[in-house]
Amino acid sequence: MMDLIAFLDHHKINILHTHSFRPNLYGRMAGAVLRPAGLKIVAHYHNDYSDKWDAEALCVERRLAAVTDAGIAVSASVADHLADSVGMVCELAENGIDRSRVIGGNRDRGRAALRVPMDACLVGLVGRVCRQKGIDTFVEAAIAATRQRPGAHFVVIGDTEDQALLARMMARICEAGLTGHIHFAGHRDDMADMLAALDLLAAPSRWEGFGLMLAEAMAAEVPVIASAVGGMPDVVGEAGQLIAPEDPDALAMAMGALLGDPARRADMVRRGLRQSDRFNWATTAGRVALLYDRIARVA
Repeated sequence: MMDLIAFLDHHKINILHTHSFRPNLYGRMAGAVLRPAGLKIVAHYHNDYSDKWDAEALCVERRLAAVTDAGIAVSASVADHLADSVGMVCELAENGIDRSRVIGGNRDRGRAALRVPMDACLVGLVGRVCRQKGIDTFVEAAIAATRQRPGAHFVVIGDTEDQALLARMMARICEAGLTGHIHFAGHRDDMADMLAALDLLAAPSRWEGFGLMLAEAMAAEVPVIASAVGGMPDVVGEAGQLIAPEDPDALAMAMGALLGDPARRADMVRRGLRQSDRFNWATTAGRVALLYDRIARVA
């Protein structure tokens, strides 16, 4: 923290903009020292932090709110979370997406990389292997859905944060006799090809401040199913299907129905493309720039 204070002071930083749980805490603690010299502090919130905010952390967060010149939330849900938990008013600046990273992929190349048959139905979850992302819900739903669609395949694309959870899921898949149908692809740099390979994206998260994977999937013309939690309903709008969290039966039914209804999936793709246009970095940057201008003018 002392190094950060020295850096801010040496470079005569005017605005300190911190992001997410720990940087918001430690960054603002350092910034508070230099506020008498005119430093402005912006705290950016990307998620619901109920799992991290114990009584002690909340006490610190509320004190830091008093030395924060502006707060930014990535969704109305996160803004409400801050207002309820900390009493802090945040401005809305939804995340944008880097379209060049997710569109223009090659379906056949993606399928080959995943070792999934070209003619199989493929449902994906994009996210870390952790409790938040509902990996267990996805696996149980996939097992149930294969009873309807025995040839379907399912893939989780993302780093492993919880090794124990991965081990449990692999054992459950083996027990169900579906080792060849439910895959864990790990981290991938070829996300455009991964998304192009999917017929459907499922995001059964338990909590989610925004849901970037949904905006990216819609931009890549992949229909989406998501938990009706946090910021995800706002991201999906009327373009996708919402389900209750922690309900593998509901997810299995939704996946099975959509895999059997190409016309509905095509309509969801059209709606999703329109919805994804809303999420661009130029708009987000413009909102942040206006906020910077406003707080910089305050003595």
